[in-house]
Amino acid sequence: MPGERIVNEKNIVATWDDAHRYSPAPRHRRRLILKLLKSLDFADCLDAGCAQPFLLEEITRRFNVPGCGCDISDKVMAESQMKFPHLQFLPLDLTQQRWPNERQFDLVVCSEVLEHIPAWPTVLHNLVKMTRKHLLITVPSGKIRAMDKMVGHHQHFQGPELRAELERNGCEVVKLFKWGFPVHALYKRMISNVAPETLYGQFAEGSYGPFKKVVSELLYAGFYFNQFDAGDQLFALARKSAEARAA
Repeated sequence: MPGERIVNEKNIVATWDDAHRYSPAPRHRRRLILKLLKSLDFADCLDAGCAQPFLLEEITRRFNVPGCGCDISDKVMAESQMKFPHLQFLPLDLTQQRWPNERQFDLVVCSEVLEHIPAWPTVLHNLVKMTRKHLLITVPSGKIRAMDKMVGHHQHFQGPELRAELERNGCEVVKLFKWGFPVHALYKRMISNVAPETLYGQFAEGSYGPFKKVVSELLYAGFYFNQFDAGDQLFALARKSAEARAA
């Protein structure tokens, strides 16, 4: 089955460059993450599971801080190091590895990663270990649909389970909210119900020509009608406690 082939590919994100760059959901996630970061104090940043590092590049540029990125895809990390030599990238398996020498970062961002990993509590534990101050996580919520399975989602999150695990690891949850109703939610239903394999091949892989860019731009504009506190996207902003920092 195509879905099974995709799920098992370590370097699946290597084909998602333009999808990450132009698709409405990743663009709006970056916009909302950058908005959340305005109230935080941080001197460096790690984007854990960064794939193509468009978010990391924006964070470091807007806030004038050094940045690092890691992802399980060694191919994408090598390409990113060539494209962004002022940043540092390492291939890491977050279920088993942390940044070398137990380095910590004022800000750790982990966006759209935990849903791909059955052992997500282990990953979250490692994220907290790499965090000095702030940890920002985004994950999908709502039903696991056909397209979600194709791109390797094992679970979606409702919020309480993520809060509980963050608190268990010594973090105070500062903000926890959903976003994306109604446009993002309808969009997710549509791409899963209308030829998901065809849409995946056309929009998830390969480069975007003028037509795909126009379609993505129109969808991006429509996503501004999404509301907070409802939808299929979950954001969690946590602060590491003084006790956990001292441990």
